[in-house]
Amino acid sequence: MADSFVDNLNEVSPAPVDDEVIATFTSEDDFNELTVELLKEVGSFVCIAASALPADTKRWSRNQAIYGGHLVRLFKLISTLLDQTCQLRRETTFIVSRLAYETAVNLAYLIENGSNELFDDYIRYSLRQEKKLYELIETNIAERGGIRLPIEDRMLASISAAATKSGFSITELSPTEPKSWSGKNLRERAKSVGLEPIYLAAFGGGSQHVHGNWMDLLEYHLDEEGDGFVPSLEWHRPRPQIGLAIALVTTDVVSRFFRFVEAFEEVDGLEERLGDLWNRVRRANVGHERFLSSRTGVS
Repeated sequence: MADSFVDNLNEVSPAPVDDEVIATFTSEDDFNELTVELLKEVGSFVCIAASALPADTKRWSRNQAIYGGHLVRLFKLISTLLDQTCQLRRETTFIVSRLAYETAVNLAYLIENGSNELFDDYIRYSLRQEKKLYELIETNIAERGGIRLPIEDRMLASISAAATKSGFSITELSPTEPKSWSGKNLRERAKSVGLEPIYLAAFGGGSQHVHGNWMDLLEYHLDEEGDGFVPSLEWHRPRPQIGLAIALVTTDVVSRFFRFVEAFEEVDGLEERLGDLWNRVRRANVGHERFLSSRTGVS
């Protein structure tokens, strides 16, 4: 690895996790503060991983860019999760954490199963909506007898360019196939890379927060009053569980990435540092569970 890679690693300070200090915590706000510090450290490792461009070209190929793009996305989502946690907005921390979890699972799945066929499948699935829009525009032009609007020309050119950058011609793409990339849904991909337990525990119901289903409205955006409901415009304070879960999953997946690119073999102490980070996050999580168990009615 380049000297700059090691220099960046040396700038990451471990977030202190002291079991005796945790035992003195009197509220979940104390755990939220610790979670933020741990997530900052986790995000730093993701940022470093996302910046690990090939030494020979300083550019990603298309397939490398799929890995790198997932890391960049994960870094930005963790940054957003930190922001919303510090702004005391539990509602949006749930939404962002669900997106971060899916990104981490997809990255782990791609690391374990990467092939040209899988990358093509991933891109074809991603471009289905673009193909639908492309066909709609062409249909509208045909219905006008071939008259083209300037905005349509720009949109068609943009969609064609996106397909070309991805290694395809827009004409060879389908608006409906594949039904899902990898032939698996998120839970199935999580199961295949050993991350299903945390899906069931923390993120299985996250879609209701992303899409605004009734349970999300009922829990966060409405208050029951008499025989009806009234708006609940106040934000709810975040809880530590979701941030700690993302910290654990992300540390695991970043470790897989560094192992995949053989960084552990090239950078002394990197594997041990990530193992120590994972252990500190786990200890914070165990400390929080003990805190909850000591308080009747809190979960």
